[in-house]
Amino acid sequence: MNMKFAAIATLGALSLAAIAPQAAAADNGFYVGAGLTSTEFDAGDVSDSLDDNSFKLIVGFRPLDWLAVEANYIDLGSADDDNFSIDAKATTVSALAIAEFAVIDLYARVGMANWKIDASVAGLGSGSDDGWEPTYGVGIGAHFGSIGVRAEYEKFNVDDLDTDVNTVSLSVTYTFL
Repeated sequence: MNMKFAAIATLGALSLAAIAPQAAAADNGFYVGAGLTSTEFDAGDVSDSLDDNSFKLIVGFRPLDWLAVEANYIDLGSADDDNFSIDAKATTVSALAIAEFAVIDLYARVGMANWKIDASVAGLGSGSDDGWEPTYGVGIGAHFGSIGVRAEYEKFNVDDLDTDVNTVSLSVTYTFL
């Protein structure tokens, strides 16, 4: 896992928590967002990140203070060289159980991930694989009126490849009040 990215995300969330008492809580409703991600693929003895330039898009609805339903598109990364290329992405749908403390949200997510991996190897051709897997994660967020920020960890397993996919993200959201 890209530990530098995880440390920056954690420090950012803690900094927001320090100034949180000065902000007002957001109302529930529909929200959209985007973020930067760092993803690690863990296949037993081999762990690797594809690249550091990944992103996620977020669409959600929070009907209650303690519950949200969210869909994410996550670019899991890509790698390219003269002999090999790979591109991975996932779409997730999750329920978030939220504990709200003033403007700070602690949450756990559980849902399903639809992943897709496209790969090609020089001389051998190309192919793709996809599937549905359970996903789960945890996060911390702060909201200041309609604007929110969050740091999050999410995980799912690609059974076909016997690989764990671990994603850390730092995102901004906007709630339509």
